[in-house]
This record gives sequence, structure tokens and C-alpha cells, in this order.
Amino acid sequence: MDKVFHIRTFNSPNGGYREVELGLPATDYELLDAMEQLRLEDGKHPYLEFHAAEEYDYLNKRIQETDLFRLNTLAKRLAELDIRDMAVFEGLVCMDIRKGRETIPIGSLIDYAHSGECCHVVEDAVTDEELGRFLVENGFIPEAEDLSDKARKLLDYTQIGKAYREAEGGTFTGFGYVERHNELRQVYKTLDLTPKKPAYTILAETFDGSMVEFPFPANNPMGTEPVRCVDCAAPSLIGLSAGMETVDLLARRLAGLEPKALSTYKALLEATDCKDLQSAETLMDSLDEYIFSPQYSSPAEVAKGELSVILCETDVAFLAPHLNLYRYGQALIERCGGSLTAYGLIEREDHQPVQTMENKPSQGGMEMRY
Repeated sequence: MDKVFHIRTFNSPNGGYREVELGLPATDYELLDAMEQLRLEDGKHPYLEFHAAEEYDYLNKRIQETDLFRLNTLAKRLAELDIRDMAVFEGLVCMDIRKGRETIPIGSLIDYAHSGECCHVVEDAVTDEELGRFLVENGFIPEAEDLSDKARKLLDYTQIGKAYREAEGGTFTGFGYVERHNELRQVYKTLDLTPKKPAYTILAETFDGSMVEFPFPANNPMGTEPVRCVDCAAPSLIGLSAGMETVDLLARRLAGLEPKALSTYKALLEATDCKDLQSAETLMDSLDEYIFSPQYSSPAEVAKGELSVILCETDVAFLAPHLNLYRYGQALIERCGGSLTAYGLIEREDHQPVQTMENKPSQGGMEMRY
């Protein structure tokens, strides 16, 4: 599915700074993962910046939205639209702009994206002259029906199109002329936008485009062909391929992880730069060998954490403004051999450096190409 928005969202918990970049529409697990990385407090929205893809760039200054899930709902629908529905959506937005609306509520935009059947579209008309010719040639102007071809050449098609467009409240878009003829669908009010954890831990795609959820149902026959991960409880694995048996085993082990163990695992995947599913499954066996500290998102936070252990709170508050906390934190991370990830600091129990894994082909070299 093509991305409609590129977003940058950030949060500053307890003086720290956490930032996530993401393409929308995103999968369910990608959204939940973004919330985890931001460490948002209940009921709090992150700061959100976004830029729309070229075909929707007219939205860049029209949406003031801080709810990632509502914006993703809009992106999902926009990514599904065909050319005609894209014309309707842009037309409805243009009609709002013409009325003087500088910004448009996200709920209205979601309704517009579901209201394709509520408008007429003339795809070949992007100017008043083209609209006028369409109207005359298709019998929408009764006075012109009996005119000869010679007489029709004398018509002011631009004026005919303009008069009709203004009378009907229509508008031109990059995809043609749009005119509303019915009430818009009220979809937004019926939607449940509460973030939900999917029933699967891995959603995979087969060669023919079919979707398969893992863990695979017990006692059901399962193939051995390679599949590609399209959504996962550990989103860094999205896009990787392996045989069904490997994917099913990994999915079952993911499903058995407690929330903190899952966060530790995601941090370990990032720290080791794991790029194949077989190695990702093997990493599960080593989780007990690591210490995970999700409260740290920067070297400065690591430094403050160390100071709070060796000094009293008053001394930390006095010394901190006079120290280079960033470099001190870097030195501490290097000393413990740890790695600072989007999820927090991860380090080995034996204080040896966290090693980056060698990339290996999964399932005997099987690879899916799309």
C-alpha cells in the first residue's frame, strides 16, 4: 500500500526527547510500536508534523491533527481510492476552501474519502472551456441541441462552462470537474479508532498475494513455501521472508513474550541489526543475557541516571548544569558495551559489547521477490 503521509512525531517525557518517523498508512503493530517508542502518558498526544504525498499535497496546510490514529485512518482510506474517488475527495476539499475554511477537521476529511458516490465527475474537463464542450455535446444544454455544427463553433464554451460551474457549485481538480449531487456519507462518527493489538503476532503474504496469520491454527496443514512478513509485533522484521515453519515458530514465541520481554527483544533486534527471520528466532534464546533499561532515550539521560545512583538528589541538581552530560553518558554506554535503541538502553549481563549480527540468508537462501 502506497504511503500517503510521511510523519515525524515526538515527545519530551521527563526532560528527555523521543522522536519517531513513520509512513502512513502504517500497520497496527507499527502504530502501537510508535506509541511505545514515544513513551506517551495516558491521554496525551504527541507533537506531530506531516507531509502529504504529491497527489495529496493540497492537504499540507489544511489539517491540524495531533491524533496519529485518526490521521492513519484517513491515510488508509486515501490509499484505497481510485482516480474517480480521488477527484471527488479533492473536489470536496476545494469546495471547503472556496467557502473560506483554512483548516478542515479530520472527521470531515474521512467522510469525504468515503463519499465518492455523492458526486458527479467529468474526468476530461479541467477548464471551463472543456466543461462547456462536454455539456453541449452530451445534451446538458437544451438550447444547443438543435444547433448545426457550424453554429456550435460560434458558442462561447468557456462562458457556458463557467456559468454552469458557478450555478451548480462545482469545482475543478487535478483529475477533472467535480459536482456534488447528494448528501455526504457520515462515516467518521461510526468508527472505533481505539488502538487494538491484532490477534496475530505475524501477518505474512504469500507469492499470490494471500495473507496468512501466524501463529498458524493448530492441527491445520501448513505449507513450507516462503512468505513475507507485512506486519509483526516486532515491526523491524516487516519485509523479511522465510519459510512458513520458521515464521510460525517465531510467531508462537513472540506470542508468549510478556510486554517487557517483547520490548527487550525489539531493542535487541535493533542493537544487533538483525535482518533475517531465522536469526531473529535464535535471538529469543539469549534474552536472559541482557539488561534492558527503557527509561533511557539519550546519553544525557544515562548520565543523569548514573549520577542519581552515586549522588544525592540535591548534588545531582547542582552538578548537572556544569557537566557535559551527553559525553559523560556516551562514555558510560561505551564502558558497559551497551547500545542505545529507540526502546531504551540494552546491555549484556557480562558487560561484553552487544555484537551486530552477520546477515544470513533465511531458510536455506529462499527469498521472495515482489
